[in-house]
Amino acid sequence: MLWKQFIGFAILGLTLAQLHSVNSQAAVTTCKSPFALVSDKCLLWHSKFLNWYEADRQCRSQGAQLVSVQNVSQLQAINKWMKASSPNTVEFWTSGNKLGNTQNLYFWESTGQQAKYLPWAKSQPKPKDGDCLMLYSEIKNGVVANEYLLSVRNCTAWSSIVCEQVPTKSVQRTCLMPNSFETVQVQQN
Repeated sequence: MLWKQFIGFAILGLTLAQLHSVNSQAAVTTCKSPFALVSDKCLLWHSKFLNWYEADRQCRSQGAQLVSVQNVSQLQAINKWMKASSPNTVEFWTSGNKLGNTQNLYFWESTGQQAKYLPWAKSQPKPKDGDCLMLYSEIKNGVVANEYLLSVRNCTAWSSIVCEQVPTKSVQRTCLMPNSFETVQVQQN
């Protein structure tokens, strides 16, 4: 019987010796609480109604900025997230604006870049309505449609806000220590 235990211990020792060189890696994308990971952004919806300037300040006080929309996949992810997290929200501020610009070009305050992707709501843009951009959803049969599109508003109007942060990207590694097999104990009868 002793030889069976010896063989079992030898196999276990060889297995553990091989495991010590195992190194697995996984890319991990996380958001600081209470932000939620939505597509490639960390988002947080605030129910406070603020003007654009106060909204921008609110986001910055949390180490974030007002949300921007760079492409259709981001907009789809935001639409899906808003439907799940805040289904009755009709509109919210974005970082988009044309403040100080007389050519009706819009820029994302969060990045300083010109807004190239501008998914306008029906009958928009109306530059005479203001200088700031919000994402707006129509109300159909008394229900928010949850298909948000851009709308021009006066920056002093009140609306809810969505802040965004850049997600934290890290690599999670699992390594077994070379001497971990030494802690294995085999009970003898």
